[in-house]
Amino acid sequence: MAEDKGKDVVKPSIFTIGSPNSGDFRVPSNDSDDSASGRAAAAVSRRFDARGAINPGFGDPGASSSRAPPPLVPEIVPFVDGQYVRLRNRGRGGYLFANESGRGVSVDRRRGMVNTAWAVQFLRTADVARVFLRGAYGRYLGATRNSARFGLLGCYAAQRDFEYRDDYNGIWWSTAMGRCGSVVLFNTMDHEPRALRANGRYQRWNTEVTIGPVDWNHVSSMMEWEVQVVPLTLERPPYQPRSPNAIQWWRRSGDVMDVSFAYPWFGDNGQLGYQNWTNMQFDGRSLTELGNEIASQLGCGVQFDNMTLCVQAGRFGRPTPLLTDLPLRADPIIILVFIVGSQGHSVLRFPNLAAE
Repeated sequence: MAEDKGKDVVKPSIFTIGSPNSGDFRVPSNDSDDSASGRAAAAVSRRFDARGAINPGFGDPGASSSRAPPPLVPEIVPFVDGQYVRLRNRGRGGYLFANESGRGVSVDRRRGMVNTAWAVQFLRTADVARVFLRGAYGRYLGATRNSARFGLLGCYAAQRDFEYRDDYNGIWWSTAMGRCGSVVLFNTMDHEPRALRANGRYQRWNTEVTIGPVDWNHVSSMMEWEVQVVPLTLERPPYQPRSPNAIQWWRRSGDVMDVSFAYPWFGDNGQLGYQNWTNMQFDGRSLTELGNEIASQLGCGVQFDNMTLCVQAGRFGRPTPLLTDLPLRADPIIILVFIVGSQGHSVLRFPNLAAE
């Protein structure tokens, strides 16, 4: 075990965990080198508006850590910042699912699993608004340039960390309204819109989700997603542990995971800070075993039953309550430990997974 009080992790604001207030990440202005994707998204928005569809939305100039209230601007229809949602595909049914590998994305009909719940986060620039979606492992729904295997269309969608500022290009999504109240999510990382899509309309075993070119005059139902709001609750839902024997072959013996964890705390300026960064190695994926190990490291009578662990995917990621076992891949993770009854724990909001 090693402590590192100077760990370089961006401090999110007090309200960045399941609350509709701004975080502290500001995107580059349109004068930056990265503005081409913003112009592409805005151009798609204008083209879509010209055909009478709902405007995908514009907003305030970036996220701010100040206490000044944000200007009143339209939301990113139909999302609301800070909520949890499920996304049901119109073309084949099933819900957008954060794969247990912690990397891929698929469509799955197991509605009650936390892997189908996505936390909504907004990001606005002066001329366009986007949405981020965080999955069960805190990672962001993202686009890639990796061509999908035979039988799938486009490139793979993925769960991605927000480790560097430039990562936002691959994890933000613009929205356009589809049929029957659905939404089309598209990314302009390569300056041309590519829409999130399901596969396997006829080959049902093809459950992977990809991103592919979109014809705005003939949008496929495989690109249309019904947004189902998951109610928020102050009470942490029951954990969803996996079977101990589930897909054991994914993990090799001795394949350990690097875990960094800390206590979050709040300063007088309302900012979330961290203390006593600790690094350890963890062998396994059990949330309960991880919690017990962290409690043992913290000492002072701390018990896993009296804490909530949040996972932060990268330096710029927002903390997300960890309600299931760790992903199968042994990627390094950042854990924030919220003690029940503390000021930090009181601002946590959880998805009510049992709600209809």
